[in-house]
Amino acid sequence: MGVALATHCCASDEEEKPEALKSLKKDVAFVSVSLDKQPLTESLQGNWYRQCDSKHVGEISGSRLFWNPQWGLNDVSSPLSEGSSGLLVVQMEDETRYATVTTKPQTSIMWADGDVWIRT
Repeated sequence: MGVALATHCCASDEEEKPEALKSLKKDVAFVSVSLDKQPLTESLQGNWYRQCDSKHVGEISGSRLFWNPQWGLNDVSSPLSEGSSGLLVVQMEDETRYATVTTKPQTSIMWADGDVWIRT
């Protein structure tokens, strides 16, 4: 199930989260986007890993996220798109999840529960 994927693996205090993240549901994330005007999904191509344990999440290719089989998801891939205000929209099984991307110091996707995905 997708729930295990979004579970935060690196515990952090609520005080360390940006103010915008503190009041959100656990399955939604918001981080500032700064991508030099190129399409969001185009800037995210490649393999993604959880920052806290380096587990491979999957690969973004085109406008799809191809999940690593270790997550046991029913869908092999999920569509990605850019939503309003630069949000990354991921349709994961029967849920829509939202994230945004930061490019500094490296490109990363941060979820409301504190889970962070990075490319290596």
